[in-house]
Amino acid sequence: MRKPAGRCPRCGAEVAAYVVRERDREERIERIAAVVSTILVLVVLVGFGGLGLLEGIAGYALAGAVVWVVAQKTFWSKPRATAGDG
Repeated sequence: MRKPAGRCPRCGAEVAAYVVRERDREERIERIAAVVSTILVLVVLVGFGGLGLLEGIAGYALAGAVVWVVAQKTFWSKPRATAGDG
């Protein structure tokens, strides 16, 4: 579908503004995921480093589950509607 003059043909909202909002949202999500993942790696290394194989596997599985939950709440969450969105 063609967007004349950079506007949505349905609602008339500026497409460029929408793209900027979505990029900013994705950047925030990536930062959150990076911080959470880094913290979890450090916790797993320090907390489970001296334990046995099964405890280490359980620690990594737990950390992976936490990252999955964080990703579910961020990447797949529906963006909030703002004025001008169609």
